[in-house]
Amino acid sequence: MENILAGLCGTSPEDPLPVWVHGSVGHCFNQLTLNVIPHVILAVVSACFLGTPRSGSRVPCRPGWGCRITSSFILAGLFLADTIPATIFQQELGPVYLELLANGTGALTWLTHGLALLMLFRSIHSSTRGLVALALLALLPLPSLIITLVWYYQSGTAWSPAHPAASCRFAILCLQLASLLVYVIACLFPTAGRQDFLSINHSWQDDQLVSEPGIPVPDQQRVAEDGESWLSRFFYVWMNPLMKCGYQWKLNKPQDVYVLPRKLQAARVCDRFYSCWQKKEAVRLFSVLHAAFGLRFYSLGLLKLAGNLLGFSGPLLLNLLVNFMESRQEPLSHGVLYALGLFAGSFLGALLRNQFSYEVNKVMLMVRAAVISAIYRKALRVSSTSLTRFTVGEIVNFMSTDTSRLVNFCLSFHEVWSLPFQFAITLYLLYDQVGVAFLGGLALALLLVPINKVIANRIMMNNKEMLKHKDTRVKVRGIVWGVLNFLQLL
Repeated sequence: MENILAGLCGTSPEDPLPVWVHGSVGHCFNQLTLNVIPHVILAVVSACFLGTPRSGSRVPCRPGWGCRITSSFILAGLFLADTIPATIFQQELGPVYLELLANGTGALTWLTHGLALLMLFRSIHSSTRGLVALALLALLPLPSLIITLVWYYQSGTAWSPAHPAASCRFAILCLQLASLLVYVIACLFPTAGRQDFLSINHSWQDDQLVSEPGIPVPDQQRVAEDGESWLSRFFYVWMNPLMKCGYQWKLNKPQDVYVLPRKLQAARVCDRFYSCWQKKEAVRLFSVLHAAFGLRFYSLGLLKLAGNLLGFSGPLLLNLLVNFMESRQEPLSHGVLYALGLFAGSFLGALLRNQFSYEVNKVMLMVRAAVISAIYRKALRVSSTSLTRFTVGEIVNFMSTDTSRLVNFCLSFHEVWSLPFQFAITLYLLYDQVGVAFLGGLALALLLVPINKVIANRIMMNNKEMLKHKDTRVKVRGIVWGVLNFLQLL
């Protein structure tokens, strides 16, 4: 670790990260500790709000939100522009890799933060100033910018003709501080306040579901997840009141549970599905599903990949920890880092895998709602002559069994690329540990492939036979109900 810091900062391995240099804060300490780390924290927190659901109502752009979003994108561009003089004129202010790390992190952070603010503006937070914690986190890089400004003033290279790169970077730094100042002022802009619309339905339809004791709440049913923080979404804190009501046996009617999030409600899902349907000239179901839900579904592969990589970090760190305990030649700090990494990898891996499963289930729910509504809509609009081509049992199978098969494809899709990836890494780790003996495990795995194929074919044949009997059962049941209705009229 000392050698890595020394190479990055251009210092000696004995003191790779000096805090105080020549009467001022060390440049490497300033960039890594006061610049990179706060930007990473801001980027991680901002990324958690990128999936904030949109509000159903259109909200006009308010000056505060517009200035904050614009300032964030300008700051991202300024950090990106600062890499040009830092790369061309190396060693003008610091090592080039350190400057690239700091500026690249800053550009990516403010870009992510701007997109997060854009999503929050389009959500139910648009009538407020947004989340106070997110605005405070945006001020974390401010000390680093001020320290760098003071360094320019003390060194006298701010407007020196002999140092054009330093002058250029000083101008960019001033623009960064000005943009951050505009961001802070925009956070103080007054807002119009949130408007709540109450239901005019009967009391049994709009009984409040979950409420904190002693706090008056309007008579409206609460929507699950919408408006919750990223921490509440990660750890499902928003479900605690519902779980408490279930523990107290208070979930007795449909109004006692949360309403689905707005983006999962059938009306919104169907509107999105049919809008993509109308844009297609040659309508194909998979192309419409791809246009409607593809971007969100494919992006979940990043969660799957991150969870798989963190899953493999556990055995690697455990191997390093065992070697550390056996050799006893490495510093104690290495063992502590291995143990902390083992815990963090397992913890974060479990979180990401859980979030992946939860988000995939939400996509599956949207696909199911869209396909069933499309089949039902087609059955209502098609002519009776065309409808006679299918029995009632076949139509019911279209809406249940066939839709379930299509929805289950969502789970299988990510396994198609994930399983070979995990298998390849597992084989490499086995080869690294046991050598050529890993071929025995490979042969056993290849032997299981034809066996699984035979079992899968057998299951498919049985399912086909079962569906035929299910069609007949539904048809007979329809005839019996028709006869019973006729007998009642006699």
